[in-house]
Amino acid sequence: AAGRVASRGGAARGAARGGRGGAVRGGRACQPAKSKEEVKVESPPPVEEESSGPLNDKTVAPRLGLAKVLGLNGGDNIEERKDLYNQVIELDSGLHDAYIELGELCRGTMDAVDVYCKFPFSNELSFDDAFIFGEMVQILMKLEQYDDERLERALIGYGTVMGWNSLDTYVRKLENAYKTKLLRNVYCGVNKKSPEDSDVQQYFKIKLW
Repeated sequence: AAGRVASRGGAARGAARGGRGGAVRGGRACQPAKSKEEVKVESPPPVEEESSGPLNDKTVAPRLGLAKVLGLNGGDNIEERKDLYNQVIELDSGLHDAYIELGELCRGTMDAVDVYCKFPFSNELSFDDAFIFGEMVQILMKLEQYDDERLERALIGYGTVMGWNSLDTYVRKLENAYKTKLLRNVYCGVNKKSPEDSDVQQYFKIKLW
């Protein structure tokens, strides 16, 4: 096979024997063997150092702050602010401000009630809890959503913190709507009493519930 080029191994051996590389069959010159200086040795890839902790952790403060600033600037950025508040809620589900301010972006609508209901209320209610319950009550009562099961929960939560008398306006409105069962449940829930209690039964008779 006179026209074929010798293999690299043959060319290297020829170069070693003939000094500057003898010719191979076919008249083509062999490539000189590379000197040790020309041979490049690939260094192993660098070993990554273990980080001491997670990088770029999501935090609440920057997102909550940005949402507030965007609210001050005005403009058509409601969806962006909603997204930021939802991110805050994912990071800290017990932060009242995030729910309250997100609810304000949906003010007066059932969407706001949906937001408030996601708050994880504890057994020991606070004034911040009462504020959220109060917002729910105002919306549901204004929209006359008397049969919404969330109204009972909100009335009991608000009345538990603020007292039964704080519900006077809503009680009268529910009486006019003949929602006696709801009123009974709310009264017992706020006052932590059984509907079978004799004093409670007497009170219901006086109120015509």
